[in-house]
Amino acid sequence: MRDIMMAAAKATYYEAWESKMNEMKEVKLKAYEWLLAIPTKCWCKHAFPFYSRCDVLMNNLSESFNATILLQRDKPIITMFEWIRTYLMSRFASLRESAMRYRGSIMPKPLRRLDREIEKSGSWCATYAGNLRFEVFHTYLTDKFIVELNKHSCTCNFWDLVGIPCRHVIAAIRLKEDDPENYVHRYYRIEKYRECYSQGITPINGQNMWPKTNYPDILPPAYKRGPGRPKKLRRREPDETTSTNRWSRTRTTNRCNVCLEYGHNARTCKKERKEVAKEPEIAPYNQNSGQAVVELATQGSQTVAQKKMVNF
Repeated sequence: MRDIMMAAAKATYYEAWESKMNEMKEVKLKAYEWLLAIPTKCWCKHAFPFYSRCDVLMNNLSESFNATILLQRDKPIITMFEWIRTYLMSRFASLRESAMRYRGSIMPKPLRRLDREIEKSGSWCATYAGNLRFEVFHTYLTDKFIVELNKHSCTCNFWDLVGIPCRHVIAAIRLKEDDPENYVHRYYRIEKYRECYSQGITPINGQNMWPKTNYPDILPPAYKRGPGRPKKLRRREPDETTSTNRWSRTRTTNRCNVCLEYGHNARTCKKERKEVAKEPEIAPYNQNSGQAVVELATQGSQTVAQKKMVNF
């Protein structure tokens, strides 16, 4: 079910999304109806706008930001903002210097994504239709797409949505004998990256050198401590997966040590302890004394077994 839902969310054109939704409808109708109630522009790639050139489905950006400021969120407001400002100032400076040292024309991550599309374009062939229009078809399947190089468009919508040529576009570019890097959107080029981090953040003096004002000091709000230990981590959704570092007790059942039944523990057990019959274990024969040592099972698992000498 999860694979079907993710395939529907990652579909870049409507027909692929509709096919996966019909497959989900046959597997589980309630899940199909629940997803249809959510606007497609919130979770489906085929409904995303093209102007941002971004197809990210996850909120990893906000997750990374929350993880970065985790230790500073408990600080006073000015202290927290000063730490964030200092962190961003240092990060902007390091990224600006690394961008100046970079010698390629496309940034590394978009370039790796382009390389994956180039590898997958081997099963696609293109037929020229004039005016930089191509009909791209699969060598084994019946799928076909229309590529227009002059409009930077493909009917699979991947190129329009992301800005990186898809496997169908690369097949057309290969027939044209051109370089796929020339068709990558300008957002992924090193010039835009350097322009993004060109300004930087200006350093400032300490609080003792800040200008004085006639306004009253801003006091922190009244703090009332609640019961229990203060929570450091954010509140998770009921259906969100937790960390795998700890063993989860969800959907587990306790087992009683007294009656050996599930559903309760020894403290709430209303039955007597069941005696587990054990056969006596006879030790090897002692030739010197003509005796053997036998361990007899006793009541209670925590008692020490008694030993008895037996003559043959």
